[in-house]
Amino acid sequence: MGKRNNKTTRRTEILEKSLALFATKGYHTTTTAEIAKAAGIAKGTLFNYFESKEHLLRSLVFETLMELADMIDPNHDGIVTQDEFFGVIHKSRKWIVDNPQFLSLYFSMVSQPAVFDLFKAEIMQQMSPYMEKLATFFQKEGIPDGYAEVRFFLAMLDGIGIHYAIDPKNFPIDQIEGKIINYYQGRMNRNVSS
Repeated sequence: MGKRNNKTTRRTEILEKSLALFATKGYHTTTTAEIAKAAGIAKGTLFNYFESKEHLLRSLVFETLMELADMIDPNHDGIVTQDEFFGVIHKSRKWIVDNPQFLSLYFSMVSQPAVFDLFKAEIMQQMSPYMEKLATFFQKEGIPDGYAEVRFFLAMLDGIGIHYAIDPKNFPIDQIEGKIINYYQGRMNRNVSS
């Protein structure tokens, strides 16, 4: 058990160090030697954990995106309730505040077609079931065109992330969270428990 724990801890540390480097230097300019040095391991050891720099980036992106997607249906019952939906808004605000480096990497990645194209189809495939759950939720709540509403909602969250990343000290993220909650409470015309 101790060996697995050490391997998991080391893998997590490599992911964290690579995230910091990718977010500050960019994916293409960061070398595997720099990642290994930052993680305090030999370059060859890095390849015991990740077969390539692309695999490392893929692991970082997909593990984080799936962590975020799990916020949509945390009990994995296939149904999004109002409490779960409003929980997504609250958890997203907290996640945005706690993960500025990933936001920097994510926005840098999606603005570079050569990098984003490596993952675009896979990201959409992984996110599709969660988007469908949200679309079903919106339709059940009387919001027409659930899929368009999902894209609108996710675009809002992306926009909040961008604006917070640009100016975290002055961006009124708590008030923005309140505005989104009020907007959707009004659209759903129901009260939710806080």
